[in-house]
Amino acid sequence: MNEMTVLEKMRPNLPEGTSKDDHRYIVENFAAGIFTNADKDERTCETITKKNAVDFNTASHFIMLVSIFGNAYDEGNWEEKRSYCVFKAGTIMKALKTG
Repeated sequence: MNEMTVLEKMRPNLPEGTSKDDHRYIVENFAAGIFTNADKDERTCETITKKNAVDFNTASHFIMLVSIFGNAYDEGNWEEKRSYCVFKAGTIMKALKTG
C-alpha cells in the first residue's frame, strides 16, 4: 500500500498536458525502481524473510501496470522481469514453509 500511496501523491504533481508517453515513462521508471529494490534487498540481506517474497510479489503487480500502455510491455523485457518476480516470491515462500 505504501507504493500506491506514493503513486497517488505523484499524480497531482504531473504537469498539465502530459502525454501518454510521459505517463508511460513515469510508470516504467516506478516499476523498474520497485523491481530493482526488491532484487537488491534479496541479494544483500543476511536472512531471507517473508518481506522479500512480498516485495517481489508487489514488483510483479507494478510491472503488470506497464501493460496498460500496450506495446510498452512487449518492447521491453517486462514479461521476463514479471516472471522472475513471481518465481522468486514463490520459491522464497516455499523455502520458508519447508524451513
